[in-house]
Amino acid sequence: MLSNFKNIVYLSILILLITILSACPTPQQYPIEPHLTFKQIILSDTVDLLGNDVKIFKLRFGIIDGDGDIGLKDSDTSGVYHPDSLYNNNLFTILFEIIDGDTVEVDPEKQRNFRVPYVEPQGQNKTLIAEIYIDIEFTVQQSGELPYDSIMYNFYIVDRDFNKSNIEKTPVIKLDTIGIFPPVFNE
Repeated sequence: MLSNFKNIVYLSILILLITILSACPTPQQYPIEPHLTFKQIILSDTVDLLGNDVKIFKLRFGIIDGDGDIGLKDSDTSGVYHPDSLYNNNLFTILFEIIDGDTVEVDPEKQRNFRVPYVEPQGQNKTLIAEIYIDIEFTVQQSGELPYDSIMYNFYIVDRDFNKSNIEKTPVIKLDTIGIFPPVFNE
């Protein structure tokens, strides 16, 4: 009788352990190369600190990185991160102007790149899933004209191991408008 009771206890413990272990979900694995997803653009008019009229182009995109090595520390300023180096920035944008229906890359001297700050995911799973917002300003000329009529951007990010993400693109946007593109209905 005692032997049957021990067997029932052992079996119950085994079933309990199997249930507990199977209840712990396995974290989803993502590639170590960052993956970007365009979300939206918010265009608005404002005034900068010097009193100049500016158009703010707020780019919003999602990022997933399997090993979470996104961003640069403020102290990352030497070697490959030197201010004169390509990798002093880690978010790269390519501005295109739309002229008579043709997409024309803007002069490389006028391109803007950005430095996404250092992020370190907590816990054992280092996957980073986040949204990033970047503000790009266009100064309105004294005549009231914008530097471009219609624009679009291609953009990508490079992680700390120099893995390049996919290249995402924005829709074509007329700079003389304001609002959210694409419009948000159910997010």
